[in-house]
Amino acid sequence: LDDVKGLLDDAVSIKPRRQMTVQFSGGEPTISPIFLDSMRYAREVGYFSIQAATNGIRFAQEPEFAHAAREAGMRIAYLQFDGIGEEANAHRKVGNLFDVKLRAIENLHAAGIDVCLVVTIVNTVNNDQVGTIIRFALENCDKISFVSFQPVAFTGRDEDITDRERHAKRYTLSHLAEDVKRQTGVTEPLRDWFPLSASSVLSDITDLLKGPGADWGTLKCGCHPDCGIGTGFMVSKRTKEWAPLASFVNVERFLQDARVIADGARGPLLTAIQAGLSLLRNYSPSRAPKGFRLIDLLHKYDKQSGGQLGGKLGSSDNADRKGDEWLLMFVAGMWFQDLWTYDFRRTEMCIIPYATQMGEISFCAYNTGVGWRQIVENMHKNASVAEYYKAHGRHPVYANPRKGVPLPAGTQPISLKIPRDGRLVDWTATPPTRLPFPGSHRPQSAASGGSADRSH
Repeated sequence: LDDVKGLLDDAVSIKPRRQMTVQFSGGEPTISPIFLDSMRYAREVGYFSIQAATNGIRFAQEPEFAHAAREAGMRIAYLQFDGIGEEANAHRKVGNLFDVKLRAIENLHAAGIDVCLVVTIVNTVNNDQVGTIIRFALENCDKISFVSFQPVAFTGRDEDITDRERHAKRYTLSHLAEDVKRQTGVTEPLRDWFPLSASSVLSDITDLLKGPGADWGTLKCGCHPDCGIGTGFMVSKRTKEWAPLASFVNVERFLQDARVIADGARGPLLTAIQAGLSLLRNYSPSRAPKGFRLIDLLHKYDKQSGGQLGGKLGSSDNADRKGDEWLLMFVAGMWFQDLWTYDFRRTEMCIIPYATQMGEISFCAYNTGVGWRQIVENMHKNASVAEYYKAHGRHPVYANPRKGVPLPAGTQPISLKIPRDGRLVDWTATPPTRLPFPGSHRPQSAASGGSADRSH
């Protein structure tokens, strides 16, 4: 725990202070005996968003653990999620893994923790699930806040992959943008998707609105434009009507206006007036979904940037964010590097460093090649995997030689709605196998279907 505290102290001590996120990862972080204590300390020293990348198993099995994590300061669960239905998760070799994921979402929501579905996309394995997952998230927008698609990166054991298999399984951000359009019937790849770093200008605007006396600067995404892309959907919690934000807001022109406003640095009042006028000129009410008002978008921006809520992260504040009728569903694509796609410029601009005893190390530099992960782990590990299993036993996922056996899960009812054949079904009433988005098909090579231009 002292090591973790030291890493957290080093990262948060940067001046000037800017809101920072910390994500506990692994392995599976929830099995660590210091998981909750580490989160408490992160909240104590001032981290804005405390997250955990998790398979969700413990949250599904122990509802009280989700509440304990929330009390410790956890804000977002990055939930490993491969697709809709047990067949779409069969490669994980757990007989009821999709059911476990649903129960984890229910328990996390009940505890007041936001859920981000984190989907590793492998061509020919689950690329047909893109549209279904987005529809699932939109239909359950009160319980799911974000979707992060992560095209496969061939690192670790996968660096021994053959060229033929690598080419067959490669999936890119261009494929993602095209597949969202093809499988959902909405969005335009060249209109609706922007580099994640494009949002940094909104952070600059927020900093101007808060004024120079603010204790913390706004959370800011300044990564290389090739690192990731994102788009947003406005969805009604009541009617489930939804539309891409870029279909009724000229996002590109608004971002251009925002850059001019931020560069002008005219002070909080004039900045607010200029930003409001820009939003008015770039908003098309006739194209907006029925019942949507411009003020709804302003409320979401204000709350997400810590305006009305002042950056507070209590359970009641989280409920306030979810209490509006219109919610913003952010869908992102984050493509991490491997040996075949490595770009040193991306590494130089990395905004997701690992905190280690050797200092902060870029995410992709840590995971790629014979690099920092092996060095750091070999320097600081206190047991081999075999020694750990001997002392603590194997997790049920790995302990049974007969793969595909179900995991113990809760018995609480599941209220999540599952899209199937153009309608919504209850999971417990009609447990499906693989549920493609209406009009989609079985997995195929991303290079062989959809748009004629499938370039990287």
